[in-house]
Amino acid sequence: MAKPAHIVPRWTFLLVLLMMVPGLAQQPAVDLVSAHILIAPDPMEETVTGQVTYQLQVSKPADTIVLDAHNMVFHRVALDGMPVAYRALPGKIAIAGTHIPGNHELQIEYTARPLQTVYFIGWKDDVVGNEQIWTQGQGKDTSHWVPVVDALSEKVEFDLSLQFDSNFSAIAGGLLAAKTEIGETSRWDYQGTAPMSSYLLAFAIGRFNFLEQQSASGVPLQLYYPEGEVHRAEYTYRYSSELFDFLEREIGYPFPWGVYRQVPVRDFLYAGMENAGATFFSDRYLVDSLGYNDENYITVNAHELAHQWFGNLVTETDASEHWLHEGFATFYAYQAERHLLGEDHIYWKLFDTARALETMDEAGRGESLLDPGASSLTFYEKGAWALFLLREEVGEAAFRQGVKNFLMAHAYSNARVEDFLKAVEDASGISLAGFRETWLEDTGFPAGPAMDYLKRHSPSVKAYLGLLEAQKAGNVVRESTIAEAWQQYNVPEYRAQLLSSFRVELTPAFLERVCREGSLPVQKAFLMTTKTLEDWMIPMVEGWLDAPSYELREASLFRLWVAVPDRRIKYLDRVSGNGSLSQKGIQQYWWILAALTEGYAGKGEKEAYLDSLRGTTSPAYSWETREKAFSILQEVGALNRENLRDLIEATEHHSWQFRKFARRLLDALLEQGPEAAFWRDLAEPFPRDRYRYVHQKIDSL
Repeated sequence: MAKPAHIVPRWTFLLVLLMMVPGLAQQPAVDLVSAHILIAPDPMEETVTGQVTYQLQVSKPADTIVLDAHNMVFHRVALDGMPVAYRALPGKIAIAGTHIPGNHELQIEYTARPLQTVYFIGWKDDVVGNEQIWTQGQGKDTSHWVPVVDALSEKVEFDLSLQFDSNFSAIAGGLLAAKTEIGETSRWDYQGTAPMSSYLLAFAIGRFNFLEQQSASGVPLQLYYPEGEVHRAEYTYRYSSELFDFLEREIGYPFPWGVYRQVPVRDFLYAGMENAGATFFSDRYLVDSLGYNDENYITVNAHELAHQWFGNLVTETDASEHWLHEGFATFYAYQAERHLLGEDHIYWKLFDTARALETMDEAGRGESLLDPGASSLTFYEKGAWALFLLREEVGEAAFRQGVKNFLMAHAYSNARVEDFLKAVEDASGISLAGFRETWLEDTGFPAGPAMDYLKRHSPSVKAYLGLLEAQKAGNVVRESTIAEAWQQYNVPEYRAQLLSSFRVELTPAFLERVCREGSLPVQKAFLMTTKTLEDWMIPMVEGWLDAPSYELREASLFRLWVAVPDRRIKYLDRVSGNGSLSQKGIQQYWWILAALTEGYAGKGEKEAYLDSLRGTTSPAYSWETREKAFSILQEVGALNRENLRDLIEATEHHSWQFRKFARRLLDALLEQGPEAAFWRDLAEPFPRDRYRYVHQKIDSL
């Protein structure tokens, strides 16, 4: 990159700098129309060197142009090809503007050292092939790797070029216009297709291949997977093209981004993120045939795809309008799942969410959907419920037309809740004042109308609620009644609820019969509600060691190992021989059980099993694997010094879930001992400025 430009003093510019306030990023005189970004990430230095060129429209004289930019060094700033004065401020760059209205070009060359938003995964461990770089910019964080305006209202058409090692794939949204070899590196040029908010700009780098499909409307679908994992990709992306085709028809507006990519990444912060035209999601959804039956990608897949319209095409104005993003994405994901998996599946999911929302209300924590600080449960699930009831109130045809009109009116721009309600009112001729008050403004969850809705639409939910109401009224619900209800509807979720709620009324003969019928939800519910395995249960649970579910295999192994000590060796051999250990979670439990089983292995082998488990607390593994290892080792008192060092490192992990877990565990261990000197020695290699939490805790001992 070029050396820093000569700074041209301009007294008006300096005067404006003195008058600056944080809100100056809202610049009505300056419109960022398009941008071309070229970046070269350096994973060992954890930096991004880049150049961004903006095409601007200036409507009236603008003394300054202010962009959001965090932790950057600027090498050159030029307006219309001429170096201009600029000043780096906390989180921003202020650039001398122009008094000449019209079209202008702004170019910035810089190096960023992102403290968040860009994550360099696997570059400093001993595992070969797990290296990745990926971004997560929601809601105003893209400015940690490129100077942008973080405001949701600033819509820019972004082109993004990435230069990196040719042995990797570099992925972004937009059309791949060119890939050019430059020595040992390659340059990938992605061309934007439409304006978007900056938080939707993203890139991922890793060793990937992809499956290629095409939607019914001709949109290319590129489904990425890590090299060598094609067998998992086939299960992970099951129904992907069907989901796409359904949502495009159901929403009634063409997919807005030209091409759609999906990329699984390591240690992702969330289940998924709907970057424009390129969803990134957690690689825990990379599953095989057994994992598919435990936790698959269908719901996340549909949810993030729905966001391509609701959030990406039409964007909220601020957090008080967040229902327009999460409530709508959740609602349309439910519609897609209903199309694929049947109505009963969705109505029982809605039953569960209604119960969760009721519980929140009963605890005095109810929230309005217009509250910008509301929880995910409110925005996602109460938000989806609101749309189910709205569609029923105005009718399906008017609802569809209202949604379509809303999207057309606000495409590639911002909208408010009022804009959507008006679109539906105009399409239906019905006032939504009552709906707004009940579902959007009120902090309570309308449990009565929700349960009435389920009773109208789901016979199995209605039957279950009838049994609960009879029990609440003081009537005895006998096994004969449950047996009759069981046969009435062959719905796995319904039967699992019956077993969980009325377990005490059921005889061993009935339980054994229904559990042997093979429904995974029923079998899992049985184990969850069983405190102690009785003799008649043992043969049945032994059969579940080969179940088409890793979760059920793991739970069965643990329960049998506790209940039948004289068969522990048999159970361990069976699980090690049936392919279960290909799943890391079962392997971790197997290691500790093998190490604890008398007579299973010699001293050296037991130490090797324990060392294998201890090794999975390392940063080389996913945070989910690490958390499980820490939990098991703590439970058996087997954390060693290296595990404790890994725990200290985890207290500043970028995943907030894992970071919170690590800090709680560290707090518990500090209370138990050993003395402060031991912990100070462990923490000494960890810099105080980065590991403040740990050092403050140790200093307080």
